[in-house]
Amino acid sequence: MQRQDGHRSGWNFVATSEAAAALIDAAVELDPEETVTRSELAGMTDVTLKRLYLDETISDLVDVGVFEATDDGDDGQIRYAVNGDSDVLAAAEQFDRTFSERLAD
Repeated sequence: MQRQDGHRSGWNFVATSEAAAALIDAAVELDPEETVTRSELAGMTDVTLKRLYLDETISDLVDVGVFEATDDGDDGQIRYAVNGDSDVLAAAEQFDRTFSERLAD
């Protein structure tokens, strides 16, 4: 069954989005106390700033709780922080750890 947003599953979202995997990887590496702009995320992920402004991937990741959007920047830009309580982020971190462990075996 396809959800209203067009993604059948979380894996489908990651697989079909040009930016999702890179943004989730960046979220896994970010300190929960750190905030970043779209421009800073673009630099961290090698996803173009244009792509981050044109698609809704960051908004989708805010909606599922990976990032939280804040207005605390002096420059008027929305800043994003990792949601340390995110189940989606915890699953991504667990996947990353398990995958790395299996590769090391």
